Amino acid sequence: MLRGRDVVLEVLRSEGVTHIFGNPGTTELPLIDALADNDRGDLHYVLALQEATAVAMADGYAQATGRPAFLNLHTSAGLGNAIGNLTNAQANRAPLVVTAGQQDRRHLVADPLLSGDLVGLARAVSKWTHEVRHADELGTVLRRAFHDAVAAPGGPVFVSIPMDVMDEDAADGAVPA
Repeated sequence: MLRGRDVVLEVLRSEGVTHIFGNPGTTELPLIDALADNDRGDLHYVLALQEATAVAMADGYAQATGRPAFLNLHTSAGLGNAIGNLTNAQANRAPLVVTAGQQDRRHLVADPLLSGDLVGLARAVSKWTHEVRHADELGTVLRRAFHDAVAAPGGPVFVSIPMDVMDEDAADGAVPA
């Protein structure tokens, strides 16, 4: 059985993604661990020192290649830093699939540091937004995100992924394209 982190990598591969742009933090560690364990060497994390820069790189990449770019940001602080350049990407109609790590669902009731309404924050600069609730829906959600990012007119979409979802078993796997 695949875990959430494995589903993400399988969807990225099947969508033709080779580069992940971002600035990770603790909530993104499951993805970073999965990339470190990736023996194929086919997925490369392009580290930016600030989230606005990560968005600018992904925006340029998407425009230059004509393909969707995948972004990985850190919680509410990283998404907040990215909003200005997500506005630019939206105006450019750049197909971006933007993810941000959310805090562990078990802790959200206590409003942990850097948690927040990520979907609400991203809504104004995204064609579609969603917070994943269970690893079983991760493949379907990411497939829709890639579809919506490239559907005319192209533009950013946003998916919030709670940290614990990445370690959860996903019965449905990566969901065929």
